[in-house]
Amino acid sequence: MLNRIFNPENGFFRFMGLLVDVVAFSLMWLVCAATVVLLGPGTTALYDAMARHLRRGVLGGYVRFWESLKANFKVGCAAGLVVFALGWALLELHGVLFAGAAADNHTMFALYVAFWVCLVVVCGIMSYIFPVLSRFTFGVGGLLSASVKLALAHPFTTVALGLLTVGCLLACVAFWWPGLVVPYMWAWLASFLLERVFRPYMEQDRLEGS
Repeated sequence: MLNRIFNPENGFFRFMGLLVDVVAFSLMWLVCAATVVLLGPGTTALYDAMARHLRRGVLGGYVRFWESLKANFKVGCAAGLVVFALGWALLELHGVLFAGAAADNHTMFALYVAFWVCLVVVCGIMSYIFPVLSRFTFGVGGLLSASVKLALAHPFTTVALGLLTVGCLLACVAFWWPGLVVPYMWAWLASFLLERVFRPYMEQDRLEGS
């Protein structure tokens, strides 16, 4: 009886282990994102650990996180600063358009609606950047170019990623506690969308390398 209760394969302990991973990886990402400079490497490391280890139930996700953080530090930092600058510009634009829409300006309201449509697309495109870096070797320019090309080549995946990313951002803005789970959940859900996009290119790389 006691053996079954304290068995690490017991459903309760497996659930608690998953919960610890969800919160721990989310907090590690939040610490990286809070520095701004580590936003890119942290996002790359989170996705890399998720796609290579956590989603498959393979041990070593924490080690993979730190290895990926170090391996993609230089390019990830530069790309992260580009994403942060774009995000800041979009936030400022949102403030201007929201003020106009709230003032009963019909033109500004139409622009505000258009802004949200464009925001989903832009967030979808940006959602490729760090997962691409976790899988392929690029400089900053090549990384951004490849991410845009992949996003345009897979429009439905891009829109789905955009909706996922915007939804996660809104959840964290509205309440504080989703931040404890949202980074992990974003990486987990995004991996289902992105891994099938990456698979043909990764297989091609393996064939060319053999």
